[in-house]
Amino acid sequence: MSPRRRGRLRLDLEELPPDLAAVLDAAVAGEEVTLTRSDAPLGTLVVRSSTLEGVVRGTPRTEVPRSVPEGATVVATAMELSEGSRQRISEELGAGYIVLDLHEAPSSADVLLVPPISPQLVGALRGQFPDARLLVTEIEDEELGVHYAGPVGRMLEAGASGYLPPRPVAELAATVHAHLARQDALALEASAAVHQQTGEDRTLTD
Repeated sequence: MSPRRRGRLRLDLEELPPDLAAVLDAAVAGEEVTLTRSDAPLGTLVVRSSTLEGVVRGTPRTEVPRSVPEGATVVATAMELSEGSRQRISEELGAGYIVLDLHEAPSSADVLLVPPISPQLVGALRGQFPDARLLVTEIEDEELGVHYAGPVGRMLEAGASGYLPPRPVAELAATVHAHLARQDALALEASAAVHQQTGEDRTLTD
């Protein structure tokens, strides 16, 4: 006789005591919640969110998209950025690119930069910009005051060495090898730069 499979357990945060709901809300937001019994630690509660973080601004889209030069690659941004920030991105991309706010971009935009958002919003944006390559983008720029972090960025900031996008198991080893080789090469370059700088400092001292 096979064991009966239990259905998924559910908790409605609206029906829980406020203090407990607040703790679970913090867990959903990425905080570590330690579970204890009689002061003895049992483990850490981890919430696997059903959606990624972030929102796309809900400002109504401009009825008449801004005209763009013929042949330009249009990059639309789905996060709130100042005109100066978009101009900086455009300058770094180089000639032939134009960076527009989501609501000013034509539906024929080539690239769409979005913060970490839910799959539902990704689908909606796909419908709005059917030909665009959608790139999930995390931004940390102190100078421009732009901060759009997601779970991967927070994990890297906490000490993770890298992020490997989803791959079949058969390709995992090659991906790990490539990542380690790249990290080793960067470490060697940094070491060589330090030795070169040290040698120059000694020459100046002599």
